[in-house]
Amino acid sequence: MTWCGQLPTLNGFGKWFAFLLTLGLILGCGRNRPQDSEDDHLRVAVTIPPQKWIVEKIGGDRIMCHVLIPAQNDPHTFMGTDSDGAKLARCRVFFTIGLPIENAPWCQAILRSRNMMVVALEEKENHDGRDEEGDHEHSHDEALPGHHHATAEEEHGHEHGLHTWLSPRRLIQHAEKVAEALSRIDPPNAAQYQENLARTRAELQELDRELSTQLEPLRGETFFVFHPAWECFAEDYGLFQQAVEVQGKDPSDREMTDLQRKARQTKLGVILVQPQFSSQAAKAIAEVTGLQVISVNPLAEDVPAELRRVAEVLLSAYRETMVEREP
Repeated sequence: MTWCGQLPTLNGFGKWFAFLLTLGLILGCGRNRPQDSEDDHLRVAVTIPPQKWIVEKIGGDRIMCHVLIPAQNDPHTFMGTDSDGAKLARCRVFFTIGLPIENAPWCQAILRSRNMMVVALEEKENHDGRDEEGDHEHSHDEALPGHHHATAEEEHGHEHGLHTWLSPRRLIQHAEKVAEALSRIDPPNAAQYQENLARTRAELQELDRELSTQLEPLRGETFFVFHPAWECFAEDYGLFQQAVEVQGKDPSDREMTDLQRKARQTKLGVILVQPQFSSQAAKAIAEVTGLQVISVNPLAEDVPAELRRVAEVLLSAYRETMVEREP
């Protein structure tokens, strides 16, 4: 059974009744169970696989992590299953990242009924349009009344600051928030979480230095993507991403012509696509311009490995272009 993003209408009274019944069973079971498993793991939930990587780096073998959105699904439209609801109801803390599933009625009902700690890892925008860090740990009742999660349409139209897990510098901020939250709900193991944080911070700082050195020759260049997932990565290393997708839709004929013109000018002869989205428009541009279509996965759990792979893809494309243009 898959949850709907909105509550059923009166015309679907049977579905509405089933929704309430299933949700009641989930919450009832959650109240009758300990929130931690019998082997004393601390149960936590995250929205996407990359968050699991950072949470497990900090929590180590103390935690058991449930991921709401599997890596092969479109994170903007996936709304969860009854199994997700049952697992979420048993968790002590939910680390959000700013995706629609976090604001789905079933998810909010579970969070409120369990009075679960909700920690926002995403960046928000203040009234001046500038990015702010997400809230630190807080109870659901404190956070959600004014905690806006954009709809899929809003996110496709304005995604700056959404894909923060693809930036080693922002991942350090995520790690700090995770360590702070775990230390608060599990004080006896706070020292271990802080030790894990120190190691993770050093690892991500080294990754950032590595990528900065590797991508320095590409500074100021533009690379093509189908879905605009790499804005934070590009910002960190002085690059620009050119998205083929426009507000969640394939480009118009006029936009396609303009994209083809820009594609012929780039020094990075690739278009990055991802398994969660159809990429026919990207392939059409590649056929006309000679760019190579490369599949990368911004939802890969092993974030450092995927960032290194993307950097190598871009650098290789740049080197090939420079060789071709030599007199």
